[in-house]
Amino acid sequence: MNIHGKPLLKIAPPYDDDLIRRIEQGFSNELGFEVEFDIIKDPALLCGFIAYVSGIVYDASGKNQLEGIKNHLIDSVISPPPAAAEEDDD
Repeated sequence: MNIHGKPLLKIAPPYDDDLIRRIEQGFSNELGFEVEFDIIKDPALLCGFIAYVSGIVYDASGKNQLEGIKNHLIDSVISPPPAAAEEDDD
């Protein structure tokens, strides 16, 4: 990976130049410096992208998002939120 060099974007097809421009602008706004990616089309990604910028991996792939949802659901089953206190009408 080009982790410490130019930012790298592995992205699931299909995508267009407008999407790449919006991703670059979002990273530029968040990081405070101009981000221009080397692009790698990765058909192994079902959707989303993985970005490598300044030695940091930003995983916005579909697999990672689904893993987060799965973990959230498992956590909510294991430790459900406390029930609301019932009001006493006496």
